[in-house]
Amino acid sequence: MEEAGSDDRISGLPDDLLRDILLRLRSLPAAARTSILSRRWRHLWTSFPELVIDELHAPGRPPSSFLRAVEGALAAYSASNVDIAALTIAVPDVRFCRIEARRVSSWLRVASERVAGTLSVTLPRSRPATHGGQEIELPPCGRATEIALSLADPFVLRLRPAASFAALTVLTIQSAAMDGRELGAFVSSMCPRLTDLTLRVNLVACSDVSIRSASLRRLEFDAGAGYAQRLAVAAPMLEALVASFVHHAHVSAPRLAEAKVQRLHRHHFADDVPRRLRRLDATQLYLNAAAPPRVRRFDAVDELRLSALIGMEGYTSFLDDVNNFPVCESVLSISLTGGHHGFVPTMLHLLRRSNVIRKLVLESYTQMKEPCSTACPCRLPESYRANDMTLDSLEEIEINTFMGADDQVEFLELLVSRCSATRPINVVLNKSYLVPLPTEKVSEMIHSISRPNLTVGLH
Repeated sequence: MEEAGSDDRISGLPDDLLRDILLRLRSLPAAARTSILSRRWRHLWTSFPELVIDELHAPGRPPSSFLRAVEGALAAYSASNVDIAALTIAVPDVRFCRIEARRVSSWLRVASERVAGTLSVTLPRSRPATHGGQEIELPPCGRATEIALSLADPFVLRLRPAASFAALTVLTIQSAAMDGRELGAFVSSMCPRLTDLTLRVNLVACSDVSIRSASLRRLEFDAGAGYAQRLAVAAPMLEALVASFVHHAHVSAPRLAEAKVQRLHRHHFADDVPRRLRRLDATQLYLNAAAPPRVRRFDAVDELRLSALIGMEGYTSFLDDVNNFPVCESVLSISLTGGHHGFVPTMLHLLRRSNVIRKLVLESYTQMKEPCSTACPCRLPESYRANDMTLDSLEEIEINTFMGADDQVEFLELLVSRCSATRPINVVLNKSYLVPLPTEKVSEMIHSISRPNLTVGLH
């Protein structure tokens, strides 16, 4: 038996073992409460290199208690003078949880002093008029290597001029309002090592955004409903670009290999951009007969993914734009919506532009609901002819949401008839579960297109 007044057995355990015990609790509040067991445990939990405060680690706490737990944990770490390798704060989405901007700003101030690694802050989806455009300031985080901020829309994220983010390589900001010029200056002059930038923000006013970076390799920019008046990018190391909701984009990127453009009114790629890409994703609306803007186009692309909504009056505009598409030389993925124009002539027009593809994927299908006028080019007999087209390189055909509709069957029969008679061809039909499949009709189609070099799978 131990003598009275001697140290308890727990206090005699090595610090490494005590830390392992606390880590196994997988709960920050539980780890903090162990300080009542021994004076040696009082601040031991603040020596963890990773600090995670979310609903999983603090379950069932009311909103006010959760926010106090965040501030208590940050205050303890700040007092301990211990660096944090990874800080994650994810406020649970609880109704009537009001979060003041000054509170979040105080969290970020502690993070700027203590985080030497990754920082992630996620706020719940906002309610109308909850925050009223309050401003959150991101202070200098000179030792942070990765920052991810997901804020409620009414919050305005402000970036302090001349701040230092010397170690930052990955930055993600979403669901926040920002000033376009302030954002451009921040990325261009304060983040010398930034390689990966994701911005899904609403601009406080329709403004210009100019990004110049010697280190950036990937950029995703989505201005949402706010739209950017002009996005200018000069990035000699940039390899991948995603741009959405921009009135005008100008890109200088001599190493660009992948691009995804969505709802851009006009876009221009400078002469230093390669004329051949590895992958191009394009999402476009063709709502009227207005001619599409003439921009410098690419010559060729290995993989082309096209999503197009063709309005009642937009077929001519679509045809003109297809003529400016790069030649697809490997994989062509198509998603067509609108329901006004013939499916077969639309697909044949696309394939005439890319008749050397190896794989064709039809991502979606919309049955015609409101047919276009009889004067529409898609109604012309020559639009249905495929005799002038060969697809000798095609090896894989994948059709999703296959319903066995007449135009789907007609297109597949035409498609197979233009393929090589000797090269192996694999056809995959992924049926739609929204409508029953006409089994007998599909069986007849499969029988009609069968040949020794063709396999068909229905899933």
